[in-house]
Amino acid sequence: MKNLSLLLILVLPAITARAQSNQFYYPDAFYFVKEVNVSQQKDKLFHFDILVKENPADTLSRPRIYAIQVRKGKEDMIGKSLVYAKADSGSWKKYSIDGAVDPEAERIWLYVAVNGNGDFYFDNLHFSLADSGGILQEKALPNASFEEKKLLSGYYVSKRFAPDLKLKASPLAADGKQSVQVTTTGQKPAMNINRNFAVK
Repeated sequence: MKNLSLLLILVLPAITARAQSNQFYYPDAFYFVKEVNVSQQKDKLFHFDILVKENPADTLSRPRIYAIQVRKGKEDMIGKSLVYAKADSGSWKKYSIDGAVDPEAERIWLYVAVNGNGDFYFDNLHFSLADSGGILQEKALPNASFEEKKLLSGYYVSKRFAPDLKLKASPLAADGKQSVQVTTTGQKPAMNINRNFAVK
């Protein structure tokens, strides 16, 4: 998965459209990815949620959070499985994703990014999977609340940071002692980036 950063930069914008459309105006300043093994969970319902406190520098800056499923090959993504998170309101917004494990999927990647400028705080990642009766049951994920000394231990992290980016643990947390704080400045909007994805 060492080439994940390059793959996400080059491949995702190239997947063409049907049904899902999201518009972003900046290149991603920073991202981290949680991988979940679902090789024995075909067709089961799943749920992700993560809390985000947002202080964007402008009306175009925001988090970019989605899940995409991956086949057995190292980076063989299932384009039709991509789902963007939906956010509720509140001081800490809950970004949620619901889906079903694709019959071809071996893993799910949850991608969490900052798109633009401002201060963004991330805390309390949860993952749930349906049991045999179809009831969602929460599953433990390593470092889901970002409390470890190595802040993003257990995540794949982008190797290319925006030039004016700061990443640190913050005592401002929804739960526990700390959250992940990402601060970005100086990001320049590109052309309007329509992220449209289709069945592959």
